[in-house]
Amino acid sequence: MVVQSTTNYDYTGATAGLMDLLRYLNNYPALGTGIERLANQGHNLLGSELPIEFLKYQVGYQINLIGSYPTDTDVVPSAIFVAAFAVLLFVHLGIFIINCSRHHFFWVSIGWVFYCILRCIGFGLRIPFGKDVTRVPTGIASEVLLILPSIVLVSLNLILAQRIFTWRHPVGGSRKLFWGFMITLYIFVLAIIGMTIACAAIPYIYFLSEGVYSSYKKVVQASAVLILAYSLTAISLIGLAYFFKPTRKDENLYTYQPWWIESFSPFYFVKKGAVYEAEETFMKRNHNHRHAIRVIAATHHHYNMVEGLTNQRGDLSHNWSLGLIAITTLFIFVGSLCRLIVCFQDRYTREQSRLCDPVAMYILWGLLEVIINVLYIVGRVDLRFYRPDILPAKVRAIITAQQSIEQSDASSEFDQYSSEEEISDTESSEGFDLTPNVQKEGFVKNAKELESDDDEEFRF
Repeated sequence: MVVQSTTNYDYTGATAGLMDLLRYLNNYPALGTGIERLANQGHNLLGSELPIEFLKYQVGYQINLIGSYPTDTDVVPSAIFVAAFAVLLFVHLGIFIINCSRHHFFWVSIGWVFYCILRCIGFGLRIPFGKDVTRVPTGIASEVLLILPSIVLVSLNLILAQRIFTWRHPVGGSRKLFWGFMITLYIFVLAIIGMTIACAAIPYIYFLSEGVYSSYKKVVQASAVLILAYSLTAISLIGLAYFFKPTRKDENLYTYQPWWIESFSPFYFVKKGAVYEAEETFMKRNHNHRHAIRVIAATHHHYNMVEGLTNQRGDLSHNWSLGLIAITTLFIFVGSLCRLIVCFQDRYTREQSRLCDPVAMYILWGLLEVIINVLYIVGRVDLRFYRPDILPAKVRAIITAQQSIEQSDASSEFDQYSSEEEISDTESSEGFDLTPNVQKEGFVKNAKELESDDDEEFRF
């Protein structure tokens, strides 16, 4: 059955009377709530195919949404964006597979693959929902899966910004306090997502009173504010990274950068096995080198970088990296801002503003996010924001001497005793002894016996 929905929400008096009857039978709930149950009751009363007048009334009194409720005219644009995000999905997945074949593991790419899957499903569910608006569960799933991907995109952007912060402030960016704050933020966002899904879906499923319905709408408005603020976290973290200058501890700390990345070109891939070659060099390094802070690659830095086998690479500047995060954050922020405005308008669909037109949604959540993904792919974020993997346990377990600019005590004592001429010439065939004027301490405290009488040097 295909039920044509409409954007003309005018209805007759008879339709209003029938809808009021259904409301009285259900304890007179707030308009716009319990649409799933009303659809089931309508099917029981009027058959499998509901009259268009019924749909005009019910859809017209639903809460306004960005993109509104789809009609049969939404099938083609939704299918176009399903295809677009499917192509982006395979490109992200292809880059990840090629990188893995070269032992270059950039796990954030899996996040973009997951994001594209959500976008494909969200726009894909809009197609059957546009053909039959009585498919309420399909509509709820479509709405949720159109809101959720933008939050996922913000989280992935925040991970990239966190790596820039750690590159500029390796001491602060590697502290447990900083990591604890970031993990707490991600958990808090998960709670916001759960709250948004529940408060957006329940009014469609259950009948609610006016007071309860108003409370649910206020919670959705609050979550929209928090999501808007969350969309700015990535650019805020970068701002903090450059507002506060690196400290002396940052400049003196050893950092481990992926020196084998030679370019950020769209068609460049790292040399196969370069990661393993780099890890093998740490077998001969100082102990503190093996525990250097892992950061992203850059040729312009002011830290003690752990040098590799070669440092012949191009000008790996992060100006483009900062621009990528700034542009993508701006696009996501605009979409979140428009959704926030729609939430606070708090209107019925029949009274919705131009921001609720499907065209606006296709631009904000479709076109702009396609551009974001193209920027990610062409800008090669998998190279720009790659942080070396942690060294293998066998390498980290090796303990070697530390380099020091100070002269050791043993060396100084050796020089002291070798310069003295107070050792007795009364050596026996069994070895030697020290004169009473020389204390048996320090470097020659446990001196071994000489092998023969002819030896004139000490052997230690």
